[in-house]
Amino acid sequence: MITTSTESHDEDISDDNKQLRQITKELVRLFGEWQLNFGNKVKARDYPIQKAILWAKVIMHLQPTSEQWQQARQRSIFEEWPPSSARDLLALADVGKQDYPDSRKAYMDAAQQKYAHAVVYETAKRVGFEDMKCEEEDVTYPCWQQIYQKVCQEHHNGATFVLPKSQQIAYEHTPMSNNSPMAATVDTFLRDFGSPTM
Repeated sequence: MITTSTESHDEDISDDNKQLRQITKELVRLFGEWQLNFGNKVKARDYPIQKAILWAKVIMHLQPTSEQWQQARQRSIFEEWPPSSARDLLALADVGKQDYPDSRKAYMDAAQQKYAHAVVYETAKRVGFEDMKCEEEDVTYPCWQQIYQKVCQEHHNGATFVLPKSQQIAYEHTPMSNNSPMAATVDTFLRDFGSPTM
């Protein structure tokens, strides 16, 4: 029997609904793991079923491979804070393939104005250098996580970010020579005030 386009369309919708339900179940389970793992950072009220359904739709739209999906879920548990969106969750699978600094370590370094990689500097710039210095971690780190993943993805896709060159003028000590016009003045000063002999 030949299926009509309507029957084929109905089967696609049925398959999509099954996949949506499956991903939603996995997200609800993952949200529960986050509540156990992250403690006070994650409240049950912040993860209603509607959020799981919305995230499942985004994940279906982005079409990760099953390996990427599994990897993202596993890596999310090892983060300092849970991802703040479905896109950020999936980015955990992609970022691991690059040689980017660990998000948490990069954040801690950036808070002390240390930038080991251009993506760290770019993320700190987008979060706000002043905010990184002055705001509480529970404000800046969730923002950092979201932006850091995007910056790493942009860099991976070819964007170029540059570490600034130091603006500090290098200090160089040049000792005074004996024939300097100030040498006699300095010698007199040292002799009058009893400084040890040179």
